[in-house]
Amino acid sequence: MKRELILYENHELHLESVQCFLDHHQFTNMFDFKGTVQFEAIETLVTKQSELLIMNISEINVNEVFEQIENLLSLHPALKIVLLSSKTDVRLIKKFFDKGIRSFLTENTDGKEFLRALGQVINDKVYINDDTKNALFNFICNVDEKPGKKFGVEELTEREKEVLDLICEGFRTKEIAEKLFISTHTVESHRRNIMLKLDVRNSSMLVKFAVDHNLVS
Repeated sequence: MKRELILYENHELHLESVQCFLDHHQFTNMFDFKGTVQFEAIETLVTKQSELLIMNISEINVNEVFEQIENLLSLHPALKIVLLSSKTDVRLIKKFFDKGIRSFLTENTDGKEFLRALGQVINDKVYINDDTKNALFNFICNVDEKPGKKFGVEELTEREKEVLDLICEGFRTKEIAEKLFISTHTVESHRRNIMLKLDVRNSSMLVKFAVDHNLVS
């Protein structure tokens, strides 16, 4: 029985293009392909025969990606995950690897490097290209040199700080939206980004973090 390779792309044409590319390079000799353009459907495709999952996460909220990775690896610890993304935030990339992915490929990745990365991952190795490797190295060194830095706090935008203040004052999403003249969807997006940057899991932890670190007046 062949192993399974799962593909996720956000557009049917992109999905077919990646499948054709892999088919051209003989991957069908090793794998049975499964593909989807529905992010929520990925978990239903993965089985105990699945070895490799390739996901283009460029248009997916990062918190949803983190949750998906955690769920998949808790159910299928041997699954090897490769992410394709236009996101270049080194802090996010580090967190993806902390969650258990095997490779992260940016939009500058060409076909030759894509194949090289897949080859490494299939052979139970981690693949990081030179740009990402250097960025991770510099990031880690920078964190080590600044042990007193409030991790993530400096990355909050002015709007995110406004939203955080109102959350800590006890205002609900709809009330925050009305005060700031933005949509409730935008408020929730800011809330998710704040939680991600401060590395907290829920609103209670968010408020406690803000109070403990004097982020609110």
